[in-house]
Amino acid sequence: MRKTDNDNLLTVLSLSFVLGMAVALAVYFAWRLNVGGLQAHGFLTAIALTICPPFVLSLVIGPIPDSDLALVLVVGTIVFANAFLYAGVAAGGYFVFTLAKKKKLR
Repeated sequence: MRKTDNDNLLTVLSLSFVLGMAVALAVYFAWRLNVGGLQAHGFLTAIALTICPPFVLSLVIGPIPDSDLALVLVVGTIVFANAFLYAGVAAGGYFVFTLAKKKKLR
């Protein structure tokens, strides 16, 4: 079975999607457990927003949500938004990489 470019793209997208979900969950759990004063809006918050931009939604619910449904909706949105963000960046990087590779082969 021959591996095509579409298989490579699918692998890159899948790995980046899962990585985005893992990063978002790690940032969320660090925020909920207040690791390193992440809720204090300092240096660690800036790092969290850099690696997980949808984390800005955590300001909507605060450290103690009104209901479990609100928490599930916001956390789900943060996790999937970050996953799609990582997959989109990976797709753009894959596109640029394949263009450079084709140019090099000419």
